Amino acid sequence: MFGTALFSTLRSRLIFYGGLFLAIVLLLVGTVAFFQSKAALREVQSRNLESLVTRLAVDIDDRIRTRHVLLEQAAASLQLAPAVFETQGPELISRFRYLKGMFNSVLLYDRQGNIIADYPALPGRLGLNVADRDYFVNTRELLRPQISEPLRVRGGLNRTVIVFTVPIFSAEGVLAGVLGGSLELYSPEFFGELKNIAIGKTGFLSIDSIRSRLTIMHSDPSYVMQASPSAEANPTLHRAFAGWQGQAEARNRSGAASLLAYRRLQNVPWVVGAILPLHEAMLPAQQLGQQFLLLVLSALLLAIPLAWWGLGKQLRPLRGLQQQIALLKADPLAPLPALACRELQRIGDDVAAAFRLRADVALRLAERETFFRGMNDISPTGVLTVSQDAFLLYLNPASMRIGGLPANALTEWEGRSWLDAIHPDSLAQAVLAWQQLLEKGTTFDLLCRLKHQAGGRVMVDLRFVEIAGVADERRFLGLLSDASVREEARACLLAERERALVVLGSINDAVVLTNQADEVEYVNKPAVALFGLPASDMLGRLLGVFMNLVSPDSGLPLSLRVLERESAGRPIKLDLMSRDMRVQPVVMTLSVISGEGVMQGYKVVVLHDDSERRLHEQQHCWEASHDALTGLMNRRNFLTALTTLLNEETSRRQPNVLAMLDLDHFKQVNDAVGNPGGDLLLQDISSIMLRHVRTSDVVARLGGDEFAILLYNCRSETAERILRDVLQDIDSHVMHLAGREIRITASIGSTEICVGDTLPQVVMGRADERCYLAKQHGRNCLIASVAKE
Repeated sequence: MFGTALFSTLRSRLIFYGGLFLAIVLLLVGTVAFFQSKAALREVQSRNLESLVTRLAVDIDDRIRTRHVLLEQAAASLQLAPAVFETQGPELISRFRYLKGMFNSVLLYDRQGNIIADYPALPGRLGLNVADRDYFVNTRELLRPQISEPLRVRGGLNRTVIVFTVPIFSAEGVLAGVLGGSLELYSPEFFGELKNIAIGKTGFLSIDSIRSRLTIMHSDPSYVMQASPSAEANPTLHRAFAGWQGQAEARNRSGAASLLAYRRLQNVPWVVGAILPLHEAMLPAQQLGQQFLLLVLSALLLAIPLAWWGLGKQLRPLRGLQQQIALLKADPLAPLPALACRELQRIGDDVAAAFRLRADVALRLAERETFFRGMNDISPTGVLTVSQDAFLLYLNPASMRIGGLPANALTEWEGRSWLDAIHPDSLAQAVLAWQQLLEKGTTFDLLCRLKHQAGGRVMVDLRFVEIAGVADERRFLGLLSDASVREEARACLLAERERALVVLGSINDAVVLTNQADEVEYVNKPAVALFGLPASDMLGRLLGVFMNLVSPDSGLPLSLRVLERESAGRPIKLDLMSRDMRVQPVVMTLSVISGEGVMQGYKVVVLHDDSERRLHEQQHCWEASHDALTGLMNRRNFLTALTTLLNEETSRRQPNVLAMLDLDHFKQVNDAVGNPGGDLLLQDISSIMLRHVRTSDVVARLGGDEFAILLYNCRSETAERILRDVLQDIDSHVMHLAGREIRITASIGSTEICVGDTLPQVVMGRADERCYLAKQHGRNCLIASVAKE
């Protein structure tokens, strides 16, 4: 009841809908501004984080480089023989006391990794051996300055240090020893002040080591010197490990959405990161949105009373209009009082004019009837007026001319049934349509044949609509137009279409015709067989529903629109995915009908079975990369796999093993049982090797009785166990041929691929050398080497 009263007046409706419109506009504007401000704020915060990380990375790089330069200059000032250096170590260390300002400790190491002098002296440190430390090993082997990974100080002290090392050479360029400087990470000179850098309230800085995957600085002490987040917990950090640097939006290791910025250091394999939770970064935008909502509510509360008062004043002239209409109902010719509103005054004048024109309606109707008959007499379209009993009340001369009747017979047909002019071929259909029009009021629109007086075939479009009747009698207006020429042209088109369908049906390739909306209008028998669907299930449906095309190179689906835009008119190799997920290689040619006419934009899709050609191509590729006898990789393909491994630094750092295998006295087997027997033995040996390796490993026949095995990501002890199992199975294998037992042994040489290996010939030469040593040691054995060699 309250809602009905609220909307019972025009003023209340205008206020309600006007206020609603104003609120929607304000909310839309505010929403757009809110999201724009959030986007701008996010961009500013991201740039600030990235700028902060860049400055910190440059600062840390400068500190590291400064210390390394000082060590290099100090080492260059010494040119002593190794024996002199080792005996004068305690005296030499005093020359480097000035380095104490940049390092916590200065150390001298001999070539064996023993600490021979330190400053300041620390009890128990002299004589300590660090030969197993990576930084000392790399300095001694590479003869270049090194920086260690962060490590805990021995002795249980809760301190983390990094060690800078520089080689010291004699005058002849021989390594005499190593000069080192240790620096505590969290000392005031290095990371100490970084702890005081604040990023908002809950943001923080982090530094992670790329090599050891350890967090070496974090606002939470429990994360320091612990494993860095996994790739699932922080994929952005692992992208930075792989070389990416910049800013992104992702989740931190606690699972909270955050803005992250990472940058790699130039002088040490560390990644500096800055993390700011997204809710804190977007807090100013949220506060702005709350203030805007409060402003919108205040504006609405203030506008409603003002709108109520103003609309009440503006709607007063409507009451005067109501009084004018009441006067017109009583006396259409009565004088009307003036209104204070010009628009409403015009409405009142129009209403008064309508009342005064009602008297002229009868006269105008008569004039219109005369005009109607005059127009119909000259119209080229036949016009009929019939009663509900199908009797002709009126017909124009065009109706007589279409039916082949003389114009003077016009009066003879008035009063007759219009069904008398219908040819017997169309009479039943016309009677049924007329009955449905009378009973159900359905539309009467019929193509039918007339009785032409000259015996010709006349086809007409006949349409009836009901018009206003006289008294209780129903009347209908009929329109008659000659369709003979059009139907004759349609018959010719149908005949031409039949001929085209016969031609398309004789083509062996699958042919599909679609309209402008890509709906199938025709498929030939090869297309029905190719898609595995009856033609009735395809006609009228979108072609893309059952024709799934995939690129054979990328495996990605391709739409018909993309193919039309990029490959129309030329053959293209594709894969057709059937309903049962079978892949059918095809060559598709898509043609689009151009020019003017109803067929413009139609598409003709021709699909040719490309299975046999694709199969031959795959067979040729396989034969080019595999040994025809054993089915293993050939030498060329093996060299390609080994070269690929050596070119990828990440894969090369993994423990990979290469083994070379030669059969012992294989020539004697060929001499004893002939080449066919030797081929069978080679096939058995290949099966033994494949049985012991993984599918991801590579087994190749390099030629004759020489084989190679490449074990990816396999430690030397695991590789040795696998190769010994292969050696044992070959030794125990017996081949029965022509009543004889054929046995054979093998010699295997293996080597672990080093990080510095770049040429496959070097690695294969190292494995070949071990294989030759195995033959010298009595054959049927394995000689292995590790990367340090």
